[in-house]
Amino acid sequence: MPLSPHYRWTIVALTLVNQAVSVGIIIYCFTLFVVPWLEAFAISRGQMMLAIFCLQATVGLASPFLGRLFDQYSIRTLVIIGVISISLGLFGLSQARHFWQVAILYATFLPVGLVLCGTLASQTLVSKWFTRNRSLAIGISASGTSMGGFIFPLLTAELIIAFEWQTSLLVLSGLSLMILAPLNFFALKAPPRAREESGLKVQALDLKAWTSRQILGTRMFWIPVVGLIPINAAFGGVQFNLGAYVADLGFDQASAAQLIAVTSLTMIFGKFMFGGLGDRVDHRKLYWLMVILLAGSLVLYQGSPGWTELVLAASLQGFATGGVMPMMGIMYASRFGTFSFGRVLGFVNMFLMIGSFGSICSGWIFDIFQSYDYAFRLFLTLLVPCSIAMIWLPEREEGL
Repeated sequence: MPLSPHYRWTIVALTLVNQAVSVGIIIYCFTLFVVPWLEAFAISRGQMMLAIFCLQATVGLASPFLGRLFDQYSIRTLVIIGVISISLGLFGLSQARHFWQVAILYATFLPVGLVLCGTLASQTLVSKWFTRNRSLAIGISASGTSMGGFIFPLLTAELIIAFEWQTSLLVLSGLSLMILAPLNFFALKAPPRAREESGLKVQALDLKAWTSRQILGTRMFWIPVVGLIPINAAFGGVQFNLGAYVADLGFDQASAAQLIAVTSLTMIFGKFMFGGLGDRVDHRKLYWLMVILLAGSLVLYQGSPGWTELVLAASLQGFATGGVMPMMGIMYASRFGTFSFGRVLGFVNMFLMIGSFGSICSGWIFDIFQSYDYAFRLFLTLLVPCSIAMIWLPEREEGL
């Protein structure tokens, strides 16, 4: 039976929820567990950031292999495996008694779940289902990460206050499984190739198969990667250290959750803005706008900012980094097409792993200087050469 053309928007809604739950819990809630884990495991901030570094490193290393599976096997099966992996990882964290157990879970179950159920899976699904309005669809789908970043930190902060961190993780484990498993099982009714049965036009570029050598041999691949690495590093350097950072400034963890919510809310607007403009505006100009906003945020975070400055910094950070995921999908889908999109985005995530040094670097710098300012200045410096490199990004027509 032919599918309705509107079914593809069901896919957008599904991927929005998938990313809200997976990214909202695994990425945005991490910083709220930093302070209780520092006390429970008696480790330094640099050591604590090893956990999130393990997550990002494994996501990067696993993405090329798992991304290729999305081009070959049932996406529904892979996504549900990811859901189970997330739930098991969170349950394991609730039982951890030593920091090495936390690090292992952040290097195994959680990254596998994040790849199979999070951004890579979602952008692959949306890109394969859309030709027209692809940028808008990617932007709407990507807003799920920010919605999760708005909802789950506020929920998690309340859970930690009421029940301590162990019980909070048990609740999050159960929620992720109960929400995502049945939703994906029943909503993913057809493979992406069924879009042809829905009367959707397939462009010639979307039928082109790219080999790994071809992908890695063109500057269409490398320039966006180089541009996105420092943004990824700056985001991690701020986000994953935020709980400890605001504690140093005299604010409690509820305040940290509120700042995460502010960042996430403005990221939603950033995703819609960059996603909506991606089909019409030069991608280089959109990237430079992201850099300007992020630079303003990093400047405001330095010194001893008050609450107003922190809220403004979080807002600018949200607008800037909100554009990363839609721009990543748009820049690569418009230059490589969608037939090999899972493989392309898998390689992208592997090299973006380099940006994972941001979180651990911030922790180490604080351990040495008792201040995060030097880390913020480092991220500002890295944005400059990467912005210059973006001048040579090929136009979209070169991928046709």
